[in-house]
Amino acid sequence: MNQEESRTPEVRLRAAVESAPSGLLMVDQDGRIVLVNREIERLFGYPREELLGKSVDLLVPEALRAGHSDYRSEFLSQPSVRAMGAGRDLYGRRKDGTQVPVEIGLTPVATEDGMFILSSIVDISARRRAEARFRAAVESSPAGMVMVDARGSIVLVNKAVERMFGYGREELMGESIEKLVPERFRSAHPGHRQGFFRAPDARAMGAGRDLFGLRKDGTEIPVEIGLNPIETDDETFVLSSIVDISQRKREEAEREELEIQLRQAQKMEAVGTLAGGIAHDFNNILGAILGFAELLRDSVEGDQAHRDLDELLAFTLRGKSLVEKIQAFGRRTERERHPVSIEGPIREVESLLRSSFPPTVEISVSVHPETPRVLADPSAMHQVLMNLGLNAGQAMPAGGKIGIQVAPLYVADSRARAHPVLSEGPHVVLSVTDTGTGIEPGLQARVFEPFFTTKPPGKGSGLGLAIIHGIVQEHRGAVELESSLGEGTVVRVILPAVESNDLELPSGHDEIERGAGERILYVDDEPGLRALGKRRLERLGYELVIAGDGQEALEFFRASPEEFDAVITDYLMPRMTGLELASALSTIRPEIPILLLTGFVDHLPEEEIRAGGVTAVLRKPVSGQELAGAIRAVLHQPSNG
Repeated sequence: MNQEESRTPEVRLRAAVESAPSGLLMVDQDGRIVLVNREIERLFGYPREELLGKSVDLLVPEALRAGHSDYRSEFLSQPSVRAMGAGRDLYGRRKDGTQVPVEIGLTPVATEDGMFILSSIVDISARRRAEARFRAAVESSPAGMVMVDARGSIVLVNKAVERMFGYGREELMGESIEKLVPERFRSAHPGHRQGFFRAPDARAMGAGRDLFGLRKDGTEIPVEIGLNPIETDDETFVLSSIVDISQRKREEAEREELEIQLRQAQKMEAVGTLAGGIAHDFNNILGAILGFAELLRDSVEGDQAHRDLDELLAFTLRGKSLVEKIQAFGRRTERERHPVSIEGPIREVESLLRSSFPPTVEISVSVHPETPRVLADPSAMHQVLMNLGLNAGQAMPAGGKIGIQVAPLYVADSRARAHPVLSEGPHVVLSVTDTGTGIEPGLQARVFEPFFTTKPPGKGSGLGLAIIHGIVQEHRGAVELESSLGEGTVVRVILPAVESNDLELPSGHDEIERGAGERILYVDDEPGLRALGKRRLERLGYELVIAGDGQEALEFFRASPEEFDAVITDYLMPRMTGLELASALSTIRPEIPILLLTGFVDHLPEEEIRAGGVTAVLRKPVSGQELAGAIRAVLHQPSNG
């Protein structure tokens, strides 16, 4: 082999060293540099001629030089391939005095000239910058970030986790991730964690399940968790992104409650529209029965006949009361409301309930002495209390206790948001409690629906609680229900309080007077009611002109407007309503008294009724006494002379 051929392996070796992507540097046993490659020149900023023969300490930061020779001697005493300074941060010193983070691998090289050390040096500045950016991103994330290793030990947390769970990071580092898992889920969590490590991929944790975290104070918070595997040279970690969704859950619960209330309101509105129409037609039927029964009573003789007719009139009045309930349910009538104390209706209902239930049902009443008055219709409050009391008693077939309490209540903003009909401020809360069977959770949202009942067939119509709901809504109040199976039910009625302490009592009826030949235009599209009105009023001493609808009445009036002393008209009629007729009549003769008979006014404002020229409104069905009193009242209006 010639000299040139013997040099070929050496040339190849030097070429490999020179082109290596890592810095390669060889020193002798005294630490003098005997070999460097281009990457060492680039990394440290020295040309090789300034390094060869120099001590390797030239490339070691000054603060670390004192112990460097000892590390070298230790390596030479037990030479083996290994990383230098494992577990420590290593730095090299550049020619310009700056430091660069490095990783160093050491390899002993035995030659005829002695032992040398070959160092592989890698600049890890880019990696350190990436780590710094990663840590900055994790630390500044608004979501909680927790990193764990395959054993479930926490190796990284950010500020959001400290804030969310109430721990300082020093209390979490090195701890098991199960520390943040509620005890009821803790036993299954390691299995879920190990399953993720077996097939790591970015995904949401517990998809389709409600997840909770455990705070330091022992409280639980609903969370959403995203999992991301982090691969390193050494092992796989899992980075968890944790979001506290407590506020979202509260908003969802509020939205669900509002949706339930909206659906309930829509059902009530639909059934209310139907109920209002039925009530109007039924009022006309009751009006005819009531009127003709009164006429018949005045015409027949005999005590038994009178008793029979009295019974008929009593049942007719019961029918009228039922229609009023239906109208209240449909919110077709505006109840006359004034400041009242609820204690009065409570005492009346207490007496009625005690006589209705057996001795096995105990009734207690508690009225707070500082309870303010409410703006209400006393009969409506009586109806609400009676229905609630009867429901409570029927829920206790074997006996139990009914509690009726009334007290002042300040409705805060949070409660007002749950019940949009309420406004923040002073209210009165009426509670009716029983120790009965309770209501199943799945049925509680339906108990205020029309015609829904949990009672056996024949024991209830399903309208009681629906009517209560309608009455309370009409009074700008709210109804709350709490119930537990086997423990009983409490229904709370919340009504706005009034500041006034003056109790305004409704005025009584004026004394009935007979007519003196006054001429009255009577308008109704029902032939039977027209005939009834004519006979009633003629018996009272009035002269009647009958019209079958508004157009016919308007023609009669235009022909001789000064000959009429008053007009009585139905409200709902074909072609022209009673209000439209009144407006046309008052245009011809503004001072003419007009009495409007109606089953409902369909939410017409009072000012619109007055602007239409109506003097007074009388609700159907009307007894003869009520009709006579109303006519005398409108005829004696000051503006009518």
